Amino acid sequence: MTVLVHFKKQQLEGFMQQFILQNEKFIKKEYDLDKTLMTLLNLVQDYYGQVGDSTAESAISELKTYLDLAVSGIDPIHLERVKTRRRDLVRTACFHCLSHLGETLRNSLSIIENLISTSTETINQVILSAYQSKLISDNLINITDNLEKCTALWNTLKDNEQIAVIDKKLKLDILQEDISILIDIAFSKLKN
Repeated sequence: MTVLVHFKKQQLEGFMQQFILQNEKFIKKEYDLDKTLMTLLNLVQDYYGQVGDSTAESAISELKTYLDLAVSGIDPIHLERVKTRRRDLVRTACFHCLSHLGETLRNSLSIIENLISTSTETINQVILSAYQSKLISDNLINITDNLEKCTALWNTLKDNEQIAVIDKKLKLDILQEDISILIDIAFSKLKN
């Protein structure tokens, strides 16, 4: 299933905020960390399933298993039942899960931000060349003030053969709605 890149970024940033809160709970040695961390892991796994990233979904599933074993009193590394220091075992498992979850989220967010950055650069270049070619004017930039108008403008610009090729290249990575959002952002900057 294809999902808006901007939605992915928003979701990942939200997960990063929750991840930071979980780290704070770890530092404060809060008792319910294992439960709230498992809830976060479930949300993140659902997100990766929704966007179709099976590799990350599998990695999160492994972290859930690791944490679940520790909470059950089984050492996740040696797979032996532990009778003493169970709380330390759970705390160690939480640390392991937090470090790997943070790495997974940072990698995903970095990929999305790079994709948005390169797409933004491409669209900005198209806008500048369309402006130089008189395909768009200051007046058109000023009246294009919502996503529907941005989509309509982009569809008009695609009549140009070169822009049609750029459109196809962009759509290999992002959706039309993402393109419209990036055009709207660029026009907002040009209006100021």
